[in-house]
Amino acid sequence: MPKAAKPRKGKSAVVETPRPEFCIEDGLRKVLPYKQTYLAQVKQRWVNRTVPEVFASEMPRRCTQSMIIEAMKRGDVLVNDNIVSPDYILKGGESLRSSNCHRHEPPVPDTPIRVIEQTKDYVVFDKPHGITVHPNELSFFNTALEILRRDHDIPTYMHAINRLDAVTSGVVIFANVADSVIRERFQPPCTSDTTDTELNSLVQKEYVCRVVGEFPAEPVVVTEPILPVAGKPTIDPAGKPSETRFERVWFDPASNTSLVRCYLKTGRQHQIRLHVAHLQHPIANDKLYNPDYRTDWAQSNPNATASGETRFYPVDISPERQPYMPYYITPETPCHKCQEEQEAINIPDPKNMKIWLRAIKYQGPDWKFEVDMPDWAEPNVLE
Repeated sequence: MPKAAKPRKGKSAVVETPRPEFCIEDGLRKVLPYKQTYLAQVKQRWVNRTVPEVFASEMPRRCTQSMIIEAMKRGDVLVNDNIVSPDYILKGGESLRSSNCHRHEPPVPDTPIRVIEQTKDYVVFDKPHGITVHPNELSFFNTALEILRRDHDIPTYMHAINRLDAVTSGVVIFANVADSVIRERFQPPCTSDTTDTELNSLVQKEYVCRVVGEFPAEPVVVTEPILPVAGKPTIDPAGKPSETRFERVWFDPASNTSLVRCYLKTGRQHQIRLHVAHLQHPIANDKLYNPDYRTDWAQSNPNATASGETRFYPVDISPERQPYMPYYITPETPCHKCQEEQEAINIPDPKNMKIWLRAIKYQGPDWKFEVDMPDWAEPNVLE
């Protein structure tokens, strides 16, 4: 049966999700292409505009105006569940339904998700490299949340307490956040006198990463603020306060890398990656924040593999050529991703979906969860 989801304020809601089909090839877990239906209420900024204009402006990487005009002629895009002309002017209170949206999802490494502890109220697991924590614009079924729901039958009321980048591995907690007792156990409540740093210090977070160069032998604390800019976090005085403490474990002259323990007082997106890069010791295989990866470190360490940031795709590629964005195709315009998969072209390498960053411990007042150190914590391991 199709899976129904309640509309969320300000966002399009998936109203029909088919049962997926999977295949395992080349060390990858792949979701076969499928069609999906979306429903959205007309927002104020859409009023007095045509449907093709709205789609093209709101989803420029999914479609063009001409693609939506053809979809409307086919009856794949409806207003109040009725076929209307592409020149129709939208009004407040109306609904938009788009059917038969063609979806490919990025493949992920076929690495089992190891459950650390599971109860009716929460599940703690070791997230592998290369898998996003929860659904986003690119992935739905190939996410940790949906994989656990399918393979470990976790309840639909569980949601992420903490998140890791797709390329990062380690401890992640899903819990019943609707239960205030469970939520406050893992996310202690903030009072009017509690600072952001004090709140986050109630939950201790420990990571390890492997960085370029000889990291300082003495502990280092970085407090540079972090601000999202055009979807990418950056260090900026206008950003939110951030604090990370670093302690070097070892330095390996042969690879010119150091293993570093990281203790977070705050939990900003890409915080560790930005702070070590600020110290001029970026994570060695992090091509997002290590500008010298290709030209310097990677060439001197030929056995190392490149990292891949699975959620970033160029905006200058036309919708019908985007790698994995769901989009609207016509019968006369075959999907290039379907063709590539048939010809085994542009198949990603699972080794390229990781960076040397791992969350090894999360600890609260009455709980603690740990995972093993990664293989790349050994100096002679370079992938």
